Amino acid sequence: MSKVPFTDEQIKLLRDNPYTYNVTPNTLYLTKAFKELFYQEYQEGKLPRNILEDYGYPMNVLGESRIWGIAAVIKKEAKRSEGFSEGTTPKKDSLLNADSPETAIKQLQHEVKYLRNEVEFLKKISSIKHTRK
Repeated sequence: MSKVPFTDEQIKLLRDNPYTYNVTPNTLYLTKAFKELFYQEYQEGKLPRNILEDYGYPMNVLGESRIWGIAAVIKKEAKRSEGFSEGTTPKKDSLLNADSPETAIKQLQHEVKYLRNEVEFLKKISSIKHTRK
């Protein structure tokens, strides 16, 4: 995140872009559609600066650190199993906001499985530590 906040005029300019989900004085949130477009073009070899300019984001408003930050966030989201999200990445504790009980159950089952694997891993580490004196 850049330390230079957006001015009111810059916020209005960014909000007018159809690929902007939301803008705060410090952060630009992008739509899922834009993230998909950005990632596709990035995979084809285009630079983040050029992609953003092509879709109407002025470089003098964003600045270098935001440009590379946007690219990093989009690449990180592309690697997630959930894929891209609208605006920001949902928090892990989103069980209260789950769309349905089935989704909440699925998330809990995944978490239980993960924690069981973690416990087994810790047991193995502990046993290796005690057997090698």
